Amino acid sequence: METKRKILVVDDEPAVTYTLSAFLNRLGQGFEMVRAFNVKKALEIIESQQPEVVLLDIDLGGIDSGLTVLNAINKQYKDKIKVIVITGRAKARRQEIEKMGCFAFIEKPVILNQLRDKVKDALGIERIIEEKEPLASTAPAKAKLLFIEPNIHLYSYLCAIFDVKEILNGAEFTVKVLDNISGILNVLMNYEPDIVLIGDYFMQDEELLELVDLILQDIKIKPEAIIVHGLFERHDSLETRLKMKGVTHCIQNVMDHEQIMEMNKKLLDTVIQECIKHDLVKK
Repeated sequence: METKRKILVVDDEPAVTYTLSAFLNRLGQGFEMVRAFNVKKALEIIESQQPEVVLLDIDLGGIDSGLTVLNAINKQYKDKIKVIVITGRAKARRQEIEKMGCFAFIEKPVILNQLRDKVKDALGIERIIEEKEPLASTAPAKAKLLFIEPNIHLYSYLCAIFDVKEILNGAEFTVKVLDNISGILNVLMNYEPDIVLIGDYFMQDEELLELVDLILQDIKIKPEAIIVHGLFERHDSLETRLKMKGVTHCIQNVMDHEQIMEMNKKLLDTVIQECIKHDLVKK
């Protein structure tokens, strides 16, 4: 049996780690994604499995703790393992880290398509899976999505979910993200989104309703649909109030991070159904 080439993702935030793994799984069937959430596990995997590429968060469970992993790789496996460093403190640390030695350096929030290209470069491949061409009978359509997502570590990954041309007969999405609600009316009027998606993970009921009302107030062009998405069910009275306002609630109640692609697909399917319902894309 042919041994699969391994890519190790090291980050102490499980949601980030699993999302990166799920996204990079698109590279093809010849690859195995391996994950570690701390220094100890990362070093164990590196020693026992020797992955070809390591995606390494430097701020791993504490300031600079990821440097321990980088030093270990450079000391023992420098010619065998390529390290792509990921950090949110790019300007302060980039020169130091690149001097230590790494294949590439990526700033948070991560743009996943750029990360994918760096991984391909590290693996020495140009292209593994050709993107499907849109069906000739269906002209590509673009539905404009606006994400309101307060978690800086999640919003770039959410954007990447919708960066897939073969989603629906060549339909594409244009994506814009807000990590807070300041200036939202200006964005609504200038960007004119077709669908607004609200991540409700950290919102209280009344906050959520106030935000929905703000979006639905008397502006020039209202969105065709509002989708509230999150991991947990709300109580019946809130569900009723959201429904009365025409809001779709997508409950992605997946607690096992191994199923994160199913969670993402559920949100994607919900968006596609709203696009079809409002004639934003063709069936």
